[in-house]
Amino acid sequence: MHSKTFLEVLSVVFFAYIAAYSHAQEVDLLRIKDELNAVSMRLEEKLGFREGAALFGLNRGTVNAVYLYGQGVLLEIRTPLANERNRLQLASLHSTMQTLQNENPFEQFLLRNSVSEDFSGADDENVSSFYQGVLGRIETIDSTLSFSRAIQQAQDSMRLLRALENIDDAGYEELRAELQGLKSDMDKNTSALAQLEEEMQVWFGTEIKFPREKKDESNAPERDFDRRLSTLIETIEPIKELAVEKAEQLKERAQIAKQDHITKWEGSVLEFEMNLYRYVCDSRLFLQSVPLDENVTFLLKGLGEESESLAGHSDKLHVLTNLDVKECQTANIDPSELLELAYQYSL
Repeated sequence: MHSKTFLEVLSVVFFAYIAAYSHAQEVDLLRIKDELNAVSMRLEEKLGFREGAALFGLNRGTVNAVYLYGQGVLLEIRTPLANERNRLQLASLHSTMQTLQNENPFEQFLLRNSVSEDFSGADDENVSSFYQGVLGRIETIDSTLSFSRAIQQAQDSMRLLRALENIDDAGYEELRAELQGLKSDMDKNTSALAQLEEEMQVWFGTEIKFPREKKDESNAPERDFDRRLSTLIETIEPIKELAVEKAEQLKERAQIAKQDHITKWEGSVLEFEMNLYRYVCDSRLFLQSVPLDENVTFLLKGLGEESESLAGHSDKLHVLTNLDVKECQTANIDPSELLELAYQYSL
């Protein structure tokens, strides 16, 4: 136990002496440049950036290194993990930016048929009262608007599930056909509502121009309009409920898939960092010309923590002293301990 402590103290003193000596010397910039080029190429190979690159190298990672005099080395690493995170962001962005395009036919019906403006001169109070009553019933209906929102939400969830590879093509097409069937059913009913609207406009206009002479005359048209409207409402409501239920199911499924994706991605980032640190510790020739009192900084592009104040995803930085790097290279500490010694932050 005492011998180990003595060796550790001796090691620290030795490295401190070397650091002071290195700092006093003039840095060999040309040698450092050659080392940085070699380190960049070797890191790309070790991290698998040069394998299986897609067309034009779009999925390939890169390592760029630069020496900052008196401060140390900055290694900028672009990894495909950042692209994986962007895929999730782009899938979510579609649903947040898309506005609801479908109009509520009930709302449009009301706007086109305001009794107070278009038929304020009606002489037959019974006719006017009936028409206003129908409008009042329609005004309380929000089924088609809820349906439109539910369909939009379901489609957004489907796209997210597909982007996260949580659903195959066959499953996606099956869901798409199911939603399309609900939309077709709703379209038939909204078309019937438009037909009812047109017939009521004609009837109401006729009643205003040619009012009935006998007030006790049969009110069969009113009863027919009222019956047809009731039937439409009874038909539309179940369709809306099916769409809302499907939207909630897909939303819950998409949220679970998204969280699973994030958890898996975070695990991949940690694994990537450990592979990076294992290479640093195993490579005895890693940055031999950099003074020990300077830093080694890894800039991991696009791997930083989420931040509302930053546009897009932030970068993650690991700042180490070169002295700590040499401690790991001489097996005084292991890669996981070196990772803990790094000062990490997102920017």
